[in-house]
Formats: sequence, structure tokens, C-alpha cells
Amino acid sequence: MNETYRNIAVVIEIGNSIKYLRNGLAEIQKISAANDFYDPLLMYLSSGFERIFKSMLCLNFKQKTGRLPNYKELMQGNNGHDIEYLKNQIEKICIPVDRPFASMDYDIITKDEIINSICKTLSEYGRRARYFNLDAILGTEQEFEAQKEWERIETHVLKDFFGERNFFKMLSNPKKIEKLYLKSNELLVSKLELFLRAITRQFIFGNFSSESNAYLFEIEAFSDIEDSQIGKTDYRQFQNHEKIKRL
Repeated sequence: MNETYRNIAVVIEIGNSIKYLRNGLAEIQKISAANDFYDPLLMYLSSGFERIFKSMLCLNFKQKTGRLPNYKELMQGNNGHDIEYLKNQIEKICIPVDRPFASMDYDIITKDEIINSICKTLSEYGRRARYFNLDAILGTEQEFEAQKEWERIETHVLKDFFGERNFFKMLSNPKKIEKLYLKSNELLVSKLELFLRAITRQFIFGNFSSESNAYLFEIEAFSDIEDSQIGKTDYRQFQNHEKIKRL
């Protein structure tokens, strides 16, 4: 395949990954007591993570070898939808950023419990759980239900925020249910924004690729988030072609 086209495809893929991730955050914000349709957020986030991680790994491979990899070289026998594997590989090419405003980036990339749980859920969704109900119809036993795993993550962040006792007290009050959904959505979007900001800032301040700063326009939706803006953006109000305007 023409190498010029392959390099152009990297630009397109990074831009598309950001659009998938933006849509994933919007779908989180749509979850409510009346809307338990989790498939869109799982589909968008798993695809967005897979695409941004693979793009970074391709650029790193090119940095080392002078060319883009083929599929076997990229995945080394692993499942192409294995987000956990891809994140593990990404951790190896990311570095701590020696800037006061980004001092916590490396920790959230490598150590954050909630991010790791999200990546595990997305990984299992991409590898085997996206057709959970269809598998049941066809009589195929499937043990991993991605929606339940995501709901466990929601419960975890709410217990951590409110305290376990207050959480169960609120959960037993029908008038408080919507508040719980809104808060879990806010907490998860905030956590993902911090992670995605850290990942995209590697394009600017990292060393995985000497070409990475050529993609600043594609990544600015997350790389440019300020601390005061975390958790404050309603992603549902923006179309894919629109630049995100933050408060």
C-alpha cells in the first residue's frame, strides 16, 4: 500500500478515535433511571480506546524502525480488541511529564483503579461480550455481562464519593435515584477526561514518537482541558464536527 496514504490514515484514525471517545462520554451522560441502554457507551469507548492506543503504538513502531507496522507486528499474536493488552503496551511507551501541571498524568495512566476497571470492562466487551444477548439466544454460554460490570463501576465511584452508608440510604429513596445517576455520570466522565488528557498530553510532552506533535489539532479536544473544566462539559450538545466549547 502507498506509504503516503498510510501516513494520512494515521491522521484520520487519531481524529476518529477522539470522535468515538467524545461520543462515549456523551453516552455516559445519557444514562439515567429511564435509560439503561449501555451498549452505545461501551461501543464508542472501546472503539475509541482501541484506535487511539493502536495509533500511538504504530507511531512508536515507526519511531523505532522508520516504517509503520503490519497487523502481526502490532498485535504480536494478541486479540485486536484486547484493550487491557493495548493499555499495557501504551504504559511502556509513556513517560512522566516534567511539568507541574501534568505531574499526576503518569499515575492516572498507569495506576488508576477506576481506569483499569473501565479498560477491563471495555476489553471484555470488545473481545466477547458485545453479543451477550445474541449469544444467549443462540445457546452460547457467556459469563461476562459488560453492562453489569459497568454498573459495578458506577456503584464503586458512588460509594467512594458518598460513603457506603449514605449511598445505600440514597439508593433506597426513589427521589434520590436520579441524583445518583447524575453523580456517577459526572464522576466517570471526570475520571475519563483526566485519563484522556494525560494520554493526549503524551503527544505533546512525551517521547514515544518524534512525529506525535504533528497531531495537535486532532487531540486538542482532550489535551487542552484545564483543571477547572474537568467534569463540567456536556458532550451531548456537540456534533462530531464541532469544536468543544468548555466553560
